[in-house]
Amino acid sequence: MVRSFGLPLVAVAAFSYMAWHVASSSQATPQTEPVVEPSRAPFTEVVAGVGLIEPRSENIEVAAITPGTVVEVKVLEGAEVTAGDVLFRLDDRQLQAELAVQKSLLAEAEATLGRWQQMPRQEDVPPSEARVKKFQADVELRRDQLHRTRTLVAKNAMAEQELVEREQAYQAAQAELTQSLAEDARLKAGAWKADVAVARAQVERMEAQVAQARVEIDRLAVRSPIAGRVLKVDVRPGEYVGTPPGKPLVVLGDVSKLHVRVDIDEQDLPRLEPGMPGEGFVRGDADHPLKLSFVRIEPFTEPKRSLTGFGNERIDTRVLQVIYAVESAPREVYVGQQIDVFLDKSKGRVETAAVGR
Repeated sequence: MVRSFGLPLVAVAAFSYMAWHVASSSQATPQTEPVVEPSRAPFTEVVAGVGLIEPRSENIEVAAITPGTVVEVKVLEGAEVTAGDVLFRLDDRQLQAELAVQKSLLAEAEATLGRWQQMPRQEDVPPSEARVKKFQADVELRRDQLHRTRTLVAKNAMAEQELVEREQAYQAAQAELTQSLAEDARLKAGAWKADVAVARAQVERMEAQVAQARVEIDRLAVRSPIAGRVLKVDVRPGEYVGTPPGKPLVVLGDVSKLHVRVDIDEQDLPRLEPGMPGEGFVRGDADHPLKLSFVRIEPFTEPKRSLTGFGNERIDTRVLQVIYAVESAPREVYVGQQIDVFLDKSKGRVETAAVGR
């Protein structure tokens, strides 16, 4: 009797528990409010895209021109710089030593040129003139001796051998006088033009080498190419830096007017028109729109960037990049922030003057 009622009771209890469990688990989950309200399109007909805030000049990534050790960093993030300001310096001691050597060689070349240009030396002129006078006197002496000898030989008072010797001595004295006159004229004429030209060319070559050494030293002082703001500094004193591609050490930009680089999906390009006004919302702030004005279109579609990092991902979507200027911002925005951009398609084409870079 008990067995006949036990099994039905167990089945009823199990079915009741199952019904209770299903009813309790099927209750609707209470809806939670989002922490941050997503941005919504402010226009009735829009062309939407995702943008990135950048400087008016775009990001200028400055790297070292030559490998070396950083000895000084002159700027900090957020600092304002002008074109030509030094951002950081590399060790230049070796080049300074080479410059000193080049300067000494230049001084030697200049001294050599000056020596050629100052010829003849005033101290060398009197000895040369005295030598000429000496040989002139010797020639007169030999001429007188030769004349006397000829007279005596004609009277048979002297042998003809003596006459020959006196003639040879006279000719030798004349040759020495001619040589001394030529040397005196060459001395007083100064340096040969070809010698001066060679010396001057040597000076010019050494000047060029000194200038080259100074340029090499100046290259170790990396300077700002524009007037703008330092956005990022990724170098410190004592670090050895090379010249690998894509390794910026300092990032600069002209933030006097911010731009937004908007990626427009290729599927939306038929609806895109140059000059369309727009608004943007930075991520996390859907209550304060940024007024945007059209600047230009970069007429080259490129693959949409992927931020997942997976190497096997295929990207079949291409985007066109459109540049807009931030006309007004209710609060401070920063370079590199992502922004949701909505372009007003209902207003159609608007004639605007493209803003330069």
